[in-house]
This record gives sequence, C-alpha cells and structure tokens, in this order.
Amino acid sequence: MKKWLQGSFARAILLALLIISIVPIALISTLFINQSTAALTAQMEANLQMLAQSKAEEINLKLNQVLDATQIAARQAAFDMQREVSSEDVDSRMARYRPDGRNILGLDVYYQEAGGETTVGNKLSNVYWNNNTPLSDKVRRDIVVTEGMDATFESIKAVSPETQWIYLTTPEGMMRLYPWASNDNYPDGWDPREVVFYTVADRLNNPSLVSRWTPPYVDFAGAGWMVTLSTPILGDKFEFMGVMSHDVTIQSLKDIALDINVLDGAGYGFLVDHEGGVIAHPLYEATEAAEGTQETVNLLEVGSPDYQALMAEVVDGGSGQGSFRDEQGENQLLVYAPIPSIGWSLGIVVPEQAVVAPAVAMRGRVLLISLALLAAAVLLAVVLARQIHRPLTQLATAAQQLSEERRPDEIQMDSFHELTSLARAFNDMAAKVWERERRLKRTVAELRIEIDAKRTQKQVSEISETEYFKHLETNAERIRQHVRGRDGSPAAVKTKE
Repeated sequence: MKKWLQGSFARAILLALLIISIVPIALISTLFINQSTAALTAQMEANLQMLAQSKAEEINLKLNQVLDATQIAARQAAFDMQREVSSEDVDSRMARYRPDGRNILGLDVYYQEAGGETTVGNKLSNVYWNNNTPLSDKVRRDIVVTEGMDATFESIKAVSPETQWIYLTTPEGMMRLYPWASNDNYPDGWDPREVVFYTVADRLNNPSLVSRWTPPYVDFAGAGWMVTLSTPILGDKFEFMGVMSHDVTIQSLKDIALDINVLDGAGYGFLVDHEGGVIAHPLYEATEAAEGTQETVNLLEVGSPDYQALMAEVVDGGSGQGSFRDEQGENQLLVYAPIPSIGWSLGIVVPEQAVVAPAVAMRGRVLLISLALLAAAVLLAVVLARQIHRPLTQLATAAQQLSEERRPDEIQMDSFHELTSLARAFNDMAAKVWERERRLKRTVAELRIEIDAKRTQKQVSEISETEYFKHLETNAERIRQHVRGRDGSPAAVKTKE
C-alpha cells in the first residue's frame, strides 16, 4: 500500500477521497438498512399484535353486550315468574297453547291457524313442553307469566344482531324461545334440561350460580354452530328458578375473526376456546353435523410439535406471538390475544416472508439509493482528484523546466480558486526568476569580458616590464634609427614605412 501510494499522487488523492466518501456512505447505509429492516419488521409484528388485540376486544365487547342483555332478561324473568296471576287469567290465556301431533304443547297449532309467518310474523315466542309429562299448575302459571318476556326479548334482539335465539328454561322442562321457531325442529323425546345450554348453568353444575358460556354446539332449531351464554334465574331469596339462555351463532363471530385482511390476504384469523377447540378457523371449518353435536377439531392435537407448543401458549389466556413451521415447511408468524369474557383466544397467522416483505422491499430501495450515492461519490472523487492533481502536475512540470534553465510554459488552469491563485503566483515568480536569470547571465558575460581585458592588460604590463622586453624594445629602436640614418631623411623613412 505504501509503495502504491508513493507511486502516484493522483492515486493517493483518489484513494483519500474514496475513503472519506465511500466508507462512511457504506457504513451508514449498512447500519441504516439493518436498523430500518429490524425496526420495520418489529413494527409489522407490533401492528399485527395490535390488530389481534383489536379484533379480540371487538368480540369481547359483543360478548359482554350479550352478557348484559342476558342478565337483564334473567332479572326480568325472575320478576315475572314471582308476580301474582289469577287462575282465571291462566285458564283464559292457556287456551292458545295446544299440543301438536307429537303431543308437544306450544303455539304451533295457534300459529298456523292464525295464518303463519305471513300474518303473525316471527316477533313472538313459542313454548316447548313435552305434554307426555303431566302439566302442573306451576308449569301452566310459568307459561302464562313469561308471555310478557316477548317485549324484553324483542328489544334485545333489536340491539344485538348477533343474537340468534334468547330463551328461558324452567327446572320442570318448560322452555320459552324467541323469536318464533316451530317445535318441529326438536327430536322426539327431547328434553331441554339435558342440553348443554341448561346443564352448564343449573345448580348442580354451577353451584356459584354465575353466568356461563357453553362450548360450541349445533343448534337444535336449525341455526347451525353456535355458543350460548346461560344465566341462572334467581328469585328474591336466591332460589333457582331456571336458566336464561342467549344464543350467538358462530358465523357472526367468524365474520369478525375470519374477515381479517392481513397483508393483502397473506394471513388469516381464527378463534379457539380455552381447551384448544376450534371456534372458527379457515383450515378446520366445521362440517355438517347432527343437532347437538359438540365435537370440534382441537388445535392442541394437530400440526407440528412447535405448532402444538405455541397453541398451548395461546389457550393459556395470554397475549403474545411466536413462530412455527407449517406442514409445507414454511415459517409462519402467529400473534394472539385473549377474549376474557368467554375464555377464548383470537389468533392471526401470517407467513414470515410476508411480514418481512416490506422490510426487504425497503432494503432494496435503500441499496439502490446507496449504490447511486456510491457511484456519485466515486465520480465526484475522480473529478476532484483530477481537479487537484492536474494543477499540481502542471506546477511540477513548470518547476522542472525552471530547474533545467528553460523558460517554463505559462500555466493555464481553471480549477479551485486557491490552486488558480497558486498557478498565477507561480507564473509571476517564474517570470521574475527567468528575467533575473537572464540579467544575471548578461552581467556575468560582461564581467567575463572585462576580466579578460584586464587580465590581458596586466599580462602585457608584466611582459613590458621584463628585461627581455626592454632589450627587445632597445633593439627595435636601434633598428628604426639605423633605417632612418641610411635613408637620410626622416621623411623618407616615413614614406617607406
């Protein structure tokens, strides 16, 4: 490296410029890409977690509304079932209740005679009583006094679109259900007290007499899969008077849980109960099942071991996220949140590739920008290196010419102000040095001539002072005199000369 730097000043300048431009850009770009990718991925995961919590809270709110409405209906039923009613009133109002062909006492016969749904509509309740059991005075009285529940039932149904049925069941086995449903939907020998919507809240299975949710089951009245909130009906002395039940169809909850558009349809939502049973799941849709069926797919028993371990965390009732590998070998991200009112959990599954896709796209854009910046930095470094190196090369050439006693070429440059000023100063200095050199040479030449003349004069003087030169001069004078004497006259001598 040292030898390479010593070989060319231009390379040194270029390398320096590249180091101070490219290295920071590369480091900053790398750091930005890593941090931004991690931050964007974390933000995507946080957004999914917030979405799961939002959907869970939406379902929880609806279920709490069901709870409030059911408890209001239970208190109203308790009040009605304790109020006084005359035997005459009971007899007159019981005239509408007649057994059908299967000896099920209710309003089916009256309903059809009145013109059915076209005339009567469905905004009334129906009673189910297996008339094979003797009809006691208490049952007759309960049937009559609970007629007033229709107004309460209607108001609950009006404000709760998720409500399928709302109904009460007494310990004797009488059931009043709203809105209208024919008793033909129930199988022969059916007893509502044996169905989960009653047993989940009766005194035997619910000694604390609190509101309880049922597991999913297939509705006997033909509404498909549903869950039911059952609340004990308690008298003034806390005596058990029956169960008020409120059905919510699974489909209404699916509309919330499954209608989750995550990353343009890349993911899906699901509902699971506290034991891992599927409430709603696009991959484990409930198939057609017999009325009263409660068996569903259990997510704790399907999929890979890491999926089952993650599902164990989901049904534990907390919120969080985790990853698992599906049956196709793809990594999936699962975020989940609890639904406290019912003990369920809502989950959202998204391919990890889809989660990091925005980060990958952003990283690609940043890389392109970084490459463009690097290319611009290289180009700028080359231009700057030439702008710096070319004037210095011209100065070096001019200095070399001056050192070789040649008049240097005038430096012409259009570069940085400082280098242009330096070139102008060098041109002035070179001109002055060259002029001074020229005068010096002329002075030296003149001094050399003068010195030579003086040296010659001195040499002549030295020669003329010698005895030999004097002797020669004397002999020469004698010769001149001899010549003049022989001619006889100085003129002749002069003419001859």
